[in-house]
Amino acid sequence: MFEFSCLHVQAPSSFRTRHPFWITAVSLAIHRIASIQANGAPRPDTTDPIRLHPENPHYFLWRNKPTILVSGGEHYGALLNLDFAYVRYLDELKNSGFNLTRIFSGTYREVAGSFNITGNTLAPLAGRFICPWARSGIAGGSDGGNKFDLTKWDEAYFARLEEFLRQAGERGIVVELVLFCTMYDEKVWEASPMNARNHINGTGAVGRLDIYSAKEEVLFAFQRNLAQKLVTELNSFDNVYYEVCNEPYERGGLTKEWNDSIIARIVETEASLPKNISSPKVSLRPTLRFQTSTRMLTSSTSTP
Repeated sequence: MFEFSCLHVQAPSSFRTRHPFWITAVSLAIHRIASIQANGAPRPDTTDPIRLHPENPHYFLWRNKPTILVSGGEHYGALLNLDFAYVRYLDELKNSGFNLTRIFSGTYREVAGSFNITGNTLAPLAGRFICPWARSGIAGGSDGGNKFDLTKWDEAYFARLEEFLRQAGERGIVVELVLFCTMYDEKVWEASPMNARNHINGTGAVGRLDIYSAKEEVLFAFQRNLAQKLVTELNSFDNVYYEVCNEPYERGGLTKEWNDSIIARIVETEASLPKNISSPKVSLRPTLRFQTSTRMLTSSTSTP
């Protein structure tokens, strides 16, 4: 059983915050942090990605030091919003003594007026939204741009993501990458690249409470492929971990089958990559328990 946490504290007044601050457990339980070797002993490899400390799982082990992650209210759209100057932001985090930032992948975005937030980084201006999937040549996206093609990746997006992680790593900052997010209302679901109206792939014609249920196999396949692509592209970085879905308890609809399958795809993918901190002989079977009062996602792994 693994449990892990980080501390979110108030950011400097120069930061515009999305939500109140609280002490919270990070909503993830990913192999990248919680993996073990077949014999139960952690690998001593000093190039390992961030993970739980083998002697005290209330701490992380990162770059050979016990680590507590400290951050504040975040600009979750720092990656997906092309107008956001993330280098300046990372400098401010470092200068303020913070060592964690949290960004959304781009499968979820917001629109003007969402949550009544002024200057919302998750709601880019027209033409300034970027996500893992490339635009097609077909017009008709809800944001005024061309529709997306879920079979093709946007190279500019991955270049921006990797540069973000590189800049963060140079400043001693860990990045929590949120793969998916609850669709809080119809407006944000209508803006998502996964919505059928916004892509050319003939899937995603489901209600917003069904997109994380695995009910539609084609959409489910695209979601798993995305997790695999992100993990593959970011394998060389030691300063990233993944949150499968932000606030899944807020609106419901996320199923254990969907959740465990995404995690399994991450585990399977990393098993074949250079920076893999578990033995390939171990078959990890994550099971999850949501503790909604503290935003904790507890992970258990077992071998067959």
